[in-house]
Amino acid sequence: MSTAPLFVDRDALVDVTRERIRWLVRMRWGAMLAALVGALLGSLGVIPGLSWPVMTVTALTGLAYNFVLLARLRGTASPSPRAALTQALVDLWLLTIFLWAAGGAECPFVGFYIFHVSLIAILGGPRWTLIAGAATFAGAGLLLLTHAFPSLRIATWNPTAPFDTVTEVVAFVLTVAGAAYIVTHAVNELRDRERALALARDRAALEYQLLSNTLDELEAGLEVVDEDGTVLWRNKRAEELAPFASVGAAWECPGERRACERDVVGICPVHAAREDGEHGRCRFAAAVPGTRDERVYEMLVFPIEEGERPRVMNLYVDRTSATLAERQLLLAERLASLGRVAQGVAHELNTPLATIRTLAADMRKALVALEGAAGADPEVLRDLDESATLIRDETGRLGRITQSLLAGGDLVRARIDDHVPLAAAVERSCAIVFAGSRGGPKVEIDPSFGTLDVAADMDRLVQVLVNLLQNALDASRSHGGSKVRVHAEAHGDDVALVVTDDGAGLADEVKGRLFEPFATTKPPGEGTGLGLYTSYMLVQQMGGRLELENAPEGGARATLRLPRAASKHHLRVMEATT
Repeated sequence: MSTAPLFVDRDALVDVTRERIRWLVRMRWGAMLAALVGALLGSLGVIPGLSWPVMTVTALTGLAYNFVLLARLRGTASPSPRAALTQALVDLWLLTIFLWAAGGAECPFVGFYIFHVSLIAILGGPRWTLIAGAATFAGAGLLLLTHAFPSLRIATWNPTAPFDTVTEVVAFVLTVAGAAYIVTHAVNELRDRERALALARDRAALEYQLLSNTLDELEAGLEVVDEDGTVLWRNKRAEELAPFASVGAAWECPGERRACERDVVGICPVHAAREDGEHGRCRFAAAVPGTRDERVYEMLVFPIEEGERPRVMNLYVDRTSATLAERQLLLAERLASLGRVAQGVAHELNTPLATIRTLAADMRKALVALEGAAGADPEVLRDLDESATLIRDETGRLGRITQSLLAGGDLVRARIDDHVPLAAAVERSCAIVFAGSRGGPKVEIDPSFGTLDVAADMDRLVQVLVNLLQNALDASRSHGGSKVRVHAEAHGDDVALVVTDDGAGLADEVKGRLFEPFATTKPPGEGTGLGLYTSYMLVQQMGGRLELENAPEGGARATLRLPRAASKHHLRVMEATT
């Protein structure tokens, strides 16, 4: 990970540079005034041999330059971060000119070079220390050349007694004092930097903590993946949504452990972002920790650095509500279309149903006329009469359903009768489902019904039972089963009617959507997915409950719970709903 600072306070950097230049200007005032004093002593003959005109011109030039610098500092222009170092180099070359005008390398003030090297080293670091050292050697070399070539000399260092001793002492004291001053200033600046760094570190830690806490409170998961695929950072939500990856470990695509919807390319978007720097997205489902619920998430992928293999930021967004809204809208459209089709079909069915009902009545009259006729088998006539009665009753039920649809009703509206004999509803439903069954599983009706009556709609109850029995028959037949068992139990104010088959049972992937419309496990063309949904809604309309689960002994078990006839509890419920 790069250690470059994320933020640079440029205003603070400019302020530091201005203060350093002002400090150099203050020291230059002192140096230029000292040079003027030396030039004055030289012009008076106190220190003979000095080129006092050169010293005077140089000192005045330095003073004028200071005025220019101060004017620039008062302006609006921001100085360059290297401006202080440049001024320190200017002072180094001014010192070289003063030493040249004071006799060259023989002047005791040649030790002042150490001030400038130390000063530049403090301000600029190792690289500028090398530059200052090179400039010092160059200046000292020029001074030595004046001794090798007398034509280059413009002055000599030859003060009279006792000024020779005094100047050496002054040079020594100023060198020591100047070094101490620079070191003290450097130490103070270092301490100021340490305090500022500590404050900045504390502020950065606080800001990081605040940012981390804020990101942890997001409903979306957020994580950063390095260019080599290592997870650098994640918030708490990302840890909940993708627990298979952790900070410091290699990132894994959710699709490698669970179903993940990707684009047509089929490549994990994180891999594409790392390799090609492209944005991407995918969807996956994840279980909510501590519950049996499942949520749908969308992962948005963004490359966050330019380069051959950039870092990647993954954003996990909960799309469960949006997905449910989309499915509900689609379902509403399908149900609305189904309703329109059902009304059209109901209109077309009315005429043939009336015809069938009339023919069934005529058939019963003919069978009555045949009773006692020669050659007529009474058993056959009885069976035909039962079939004709069943045809009449079922066509009548279908007619009532179609009339309800044409009147603007729906498939799940029920009219409650408080005394519906359960045995009659079961017998009628079994006759409808198993009458045409040839071979295969048989129905086994437990004699537990007795005289149990329920509060229900007879037609709707038969519709529910027919659906449950047909499903049980299909499941047993497809699995090679032999029977479908029906029994009932009374529990206080409720009656539980149980239909059990010996088929393969319910698969895990369909348990959570058994009562959803259009959800079916049958092959295309063999089921609409509306049977259990309609049954579930009808049972709710009748004040009951419908449950479907795997039986302990194998197969599936459907439990229909309805209020008992004349139940006070049921009467209270019906009064409250009406």
